[in-house]
Amino acid sequence: MISYDVLIPAYNAENTIAQLIDQIKELNIKPEKIIVVDDGSEDQTPNLIKDKVDSVITIKENKGKGFALRNGFNEFLKSNTSDYLICIDADLQHPVSYISKFVEYAEKRKSKFIIGKRDRKFGIMPFSRILSNSTTSLILSIISNQKIEDSQCGFRLIHREALCKLSLQENGFQLESEMIIKAAKQKISIDFIKIPTIYNGHISNINHLGDTIRFIRLVLSELTGRS
Repeated sequence: MISYDVLIPAYNAENTIAQLIDQIKELNIKPEKIIVVDDGSEDQTPNLIKDKVDSVITIKENKGKGFALRNGFNEFLKSNTSDYLICIDADLQHPVSYISKFVEYAEKRKSKFIIGKRDRKFGIMPFSRILSNSTTSLILSIISNQKIEDSQCGFRLIHREALCKLSLQENGFQLESEMIIKAAKQKISIDFIKIPTIYNGHISNINHLGDTIRFIRLVLSELTGRS
């Protein structure tokens, strides 16, 4: 069985982070290490994680999900030796049991990059999310020349070698789009696994207008040749 670590970017996640970590530790196919990046939380998140995981990266001020992920990627590449890294959000909107499905799929298909594909049906996912996800997925499909089925899902598995090839720069949620664009440039195929769509009342940190503008800026920058 392939080896993997789990990376959790967390911001004010005191209501869910301990339960998430406990669920990960109960998996049949366990990770080698669990890394949490505390992105300037102002609640009890730091106290809840300090004795529960293998590595905690503390960012004093909230810098954004992309910044947190990039710090986690650096830790994984420099200090850990597992084959794969799984990213999962801290809000329990990703089904932890599906981590095993990601690992099994990667081992069977020799996948380098896998993203969760949520059901975008109206009534399951909020309309604003359906609209933004459908639009960004279409744009990224055109740019990457492969079908991107869910551009915004943060539940992802990526191989160490593939991650090394991605020169990532974004600090916000748009980093997840940047990963797709940069992977396509490196001829890394992206696979998708169907996962349940879960909304548990957690307040999103997404700024729809601001992040839309940043997504447009990212796309224009990549199309005009930013490395």
